[in-house]
Parts: sequence; C-alpha cells; structure tokens
Amino acid sequence: MRTWKVAAVLFLAGCAGACGGAEAEEGPRSTGRAELACPGLAVPVYHRIKPDGGDSLYTVNANEASNASTKYGYTEDRGVAFQASAATASGLSPVYRLYSPEKKDHLWTIDANEKASAAANHGYTVDEGTGFYASKTPGDCLIPVYRFVSPTLLKHRFATTEAERSSLSAAGWTAEGIKFYATAAVAPPEESDTQFTLVVIPDTQQEIVYRPELFTNRVQWLASNKGALDIRFVTHTGDMVDWDTSDHLHYARASDAVTVLDTARIPYAFAIGNHDTAAVCQGGSACPGNVNANLRNTTTFNQYFPTSRFTALAGVYEAGKIDNAYHTFTAGGLSWLVLNLELWPRTGAVNWAKTVLEAHPRHNVILITHSHLTSSSGIEQTQGGYGNNSPQYVFDNLIKQYANVRFVFSGHVGKAGYREDTGVKGNKIYQFLNCYHDGATNPTRLVEIDTAANTAATRVYAPMTNEEKQDGSKRTISNIAWVR
Repeated sequence: MRTWKVAAVLFLAGCAGACGGAEAEEGPRSTGRAELACPGLAVPVYHRIKPDGGDSLYTVNANEASNASTKYGYTEDRGVAFQASAATASGLSPVYRLYSPEKKDHLWTIDANEKASAAANHGYTVDEGTGFYASKTPGDCLIPVYRFVSPTLLKHRFATTEAERSSLSAAGWTAEGIKFYATAAVAPPEESDTQFTLVVIPDTQQEIVYRPELFTNRVQWLASNKGALDIRFVTHTGDMVDWDTSDHLHYARASDAVTVLDTARIPYAFAIGNHDTAAVCQGGSACPGNVNANLRNTTTFNQYFPTSRFTALAGVYEAGKIDNAYHTFTAGGLSWLVLNLELWPRTGAVNWAKTVLEAHPRHNVILITHSHLTSSSGIEQTQGGYGNNSPQYVFDNLIKQYANVRFVFSGHVGKAGYREDTGVKGNKIYQFLNCYHDGATNPTRLVEIDTAANTAATRVYAPMTNEEKQDGSKRTISNIAWVR
C-alpha cells in the first residue's frame, strides 16, 4: 500500500500505550480564549474503516475519503467523526501523520514527543507531515476526542460520544484518554444527492430450486439499473435457498448470481432465514437433531457468503459469521446503518444489537430479519417453536427503544404487509412484510427515498415479467423525520 499524500488522520496499531508523550487532560472548559475561533474548526474529518485488519482512516480530504474504498479497501463508511482545521491558526496545534511500512499502520499524534518515540522505537519511520490541526486544550465550543486501542486488533479508534466510548469498551477496546479537542460535526446533506433507491429481495428459495433464472434475472436487472435508479444498497430478508445438499447446489447457484452485484459494486446485506440453516432438510422437512442448535448452524451459508464479501460490513456479533451484522453507507446526504438480525434471535444477539444502535445515534437504521410481521401485518408473538426470542420481544427490547430506527423489513410468511408504530422516543417505525414465494416471476421491492422531500415511495416490481404488484404493496410515506 502506498502512503497517502493528502491530509488525513489515522490512529492505528504500533504504540498501544508504549510511545509515551503527554496527552491532553480533561478539565474545565476555558472561557476567555477568543484567539481560538471554533468556527475555524469547520473541516469535516471523514471516518472510513478497512474491514481487512480494522484500520481506521480519518481524513479531511473529501476526495481521499471517496477514493479510499475502491483504491485502498477502506469500504466501511462511518460518515463524519468530528471537525478540525486544515490550516494552522492561533490556538491550534498540528496533528502529525506517520506510517510504518513494516506494520502497514498509520499513527496520528498531536504530541511531538510521541511522534519522535514512534519513529525511533516503534517503526513509524515515514513522516507524512501534518494531517490536520486541533486544540491541545479544552474550549467553550470544543469536544474531547478520545482514543481507544484494541488489544486483539492492535488498532486505534476515536470516540467523541459517550455511546461510542461505551460501545468500544463493551467490545474489549481500552481507553487511552483524551488526545485532543475538536468540534462536533454532522455532515450536511448534499443538495445534489437527495434521492436514491434501497432494494429489498423477498424469500427466493423456490426460485433457487425450480427456476434459478428468476434470481439471476433480478440481480442482472439491478446491476443494469444501478445508475438509473441510483441503487445504493440491496437487502434480502432471508430464505435465500431452500435446503442444503451434499454438493451445496442451492448455495452455489445463489452465490454465483450474487457475483453480479459484487461486480457492479452494489453493497448488500442478507438476513438468514430458517431455510438458510441446518434446521431445514430436503423437501423442507425438519432436519434430525436439536432443532434450535440446527437453526444456529449456518456453516454452509457463511462458507458461500463469508464476511469478506460484504463491502459495507462494519461489525459482527460472532467473529467470522454474518448471521448478526451491521453495515453502513451514506446516501441522500445522510448516514445509514443496515442491521441484519438472526431469525428468532438469541438474547445475546439482541443485546449486541443494542450496543450497535447506541453507538450510531446519527445513522438512520434499517433492520432486516426473516420473521417480524405476520401475514395480517401484526407483530409475530412466537419464536416458531424452535427459536429463542419472538419478534415481539425484539420489537419491545430493541426496535422501539431507539429514536433512529426507521425501517424494518421481513419475510417468512404471507405475501406483502405493512404497519406503522411509534417508538418510545416518538419516532415512527415503518415495517414491511415481503415474502411472496412467487414461482412465476421475481418480485423485488424498490424503496425510493427522498431525503429533501422527507418521503419514501415503495413498490414491488418483477423485472422478469415487467410487472408491478397490485396487492397494496405500493405506498408513499410522507413527513419522515430523518436523522440528520
């Protein structure tokens, strides 16, 4: 990997508390520092993560942030972390940028002693100059920027909110204290980027078995219309395949078809249904053995859809498994988080999901899971007889508790359904059922979002037969309070 030549901030492995040097101490806010103009700290610092290794990229250069995904593998978009300055000013200090060729890690530090120690003792021998400017001391309009280190990943990451700090601590990261002060920032919507399309694919197990050309036609149509519809993300609500075989034929067919989305660079997230697990055997019958244990056996699914395939992946509940995961992207000038949750989830998975939502209060959340709504648009009350927690449990303990949850998509039963509920914070939660089991064509829900008009228009379209479902699934939601 070549070194970056534009301003950026990236605290990564190497020092992990060993570089030394003073750190900014938290104390009372200063009240007489007119020389430090907080409006001067108005340059967004973009945060991108490289899933392969976990490196965090913090950069004030929008072009670098945009190109980091395709050129260097920083595919996880975390939006804007905070604001700093790209130029020196009274009251500000340079944040230095160093690179270790051996460790392939970057280190950013505001402390000159730490910079010298990192270069002399820890392999950070490439001096890339000043990344940006921040304050060593607190001020009325400044926020503390904390640094954390992961003892297992040997990577560093910033946190500016209590929720972010709690989430990192819960995940095993160690706090290194306040490293400098900056200003809080929310990236404003871009006027030219207010409309985009989210795609929801319903149960496809019958397509995979009897008419795999329907599945292939759908993904090819999505790839061909990526630009025309401005498709930013594709989801699947589970039961992608019907059952496993000795040669894993169903999974191979699905995997080969999804390669079209990979080539088109369309990020996606998949919920896992009961047919995607070892709980369902040939013909749809229950497999022998402990059915709950079988439900959690997703070995084949993860073999064909490993975490490395999910380009927007930001985190998982269990290492190496996509069963419970979250993905982030930006569209319409806003930040989005797609959470895929296992079928009738374990309490531990639900608790993990809570930490994810707590750590991303500025993201609009889209939750996908296989079972949520019933065929009559009620919230399912049972766990299917062999799961762990019911959809009602998930709704009560997770979905309705967070102000930034906007959409819930599910399948499993019925055809199409919709309900709207209000969360405990007053936010509207828009919930859609998509199932169909349509053997004649390939229904695909398109959710056309307009962040300027505060609307979401959705319809179910079948590209194979060029027809739109006339079953009440077409709907326009107005006055949506997006998280900005």
